[in-house]
Amino acid sequence: MRTRTGATANGAATFTQRKRRDQLVECTIEAIVELGYSRTTVAEVARRAGVSKGVVTYHFPAKDDLIQAVISDVIAEMGEYLEPRLRAADPLQYPERFIAAYLTNWTDYIQTHGRDVLALVRVYNAFRDETGRPNPAFDVRATDITVVGQLLRHGQQTGRLGSFDPNIMATVMKAALDDLLNQYAANPELDLQAYGAELVVLFERATRPDHVPASGPVPASQQETTRDQVDRVLPRRNNERQSRR
Repeated sequence: MRTRTGATANGAATFTQRKRRDQLVECTIEAIVELGYSRTTVAEVARRAGVSKGVVTYHFPAKDDLIQAVISDVIAEMGEYLEPRLRAADPLQYPERFIAAYLTNWTDYIQTHGRDVLALVRVYNAFRDETGRPNPAFDVRATDITVVGQLLRHGQQTGRLGSFDPNIMATVMKAALDDLLNQYAANPELDLQAYGAELVVLFERATRPDHVPASGPVPASQQETTRDQVDRVLPRRNNERQSRR
């Protein structure tokens, strides 16, 4: 079960409230996956949690508030899973390895967090504001494209990747993963490992250099500009997130 920090002087009461809040979010995710977005109601969440509707509305006054919490929690969970793994791949020193790390870790996340992924896809496809736009929390997608584009450009500047528009390539890579999410939502039996491996082959072929690239890590002097660019983007997401234990 996901848990959020934030308890301070309130001690046990705050801990109890936080645990209840997390339980209600979990029950909402379960309902969305099993029943769909439209049939997920405050009453259904209360039934699954074994509490009254009043308990639910104490924490979440309306269904929209529950959905907002699901979006926030799952997107935060994605970041907590993916960011350390992508940093561990050291794309600044070895930019030629980034594409495989990015696509493989995304595929692994979908495989290990399938229920949350299904819920988020169903929310994305159904939950809109009055203008018809998806929830603003989904704007994190644009942040991901920006970071991927910067790292691809770094690979080009250091001679590890070929000639292509890094912004377009980043957008297409993200679109391929978005489509994978939708395919998985439609068919949870999809062979994710085979699909992910095929994406790696496809995008590595599309980005490989025309010449034999240098071997070994990229010199530190060539890493700093990209490091600064990436660090300016990623901390915004980290600071918006409360850590989970």
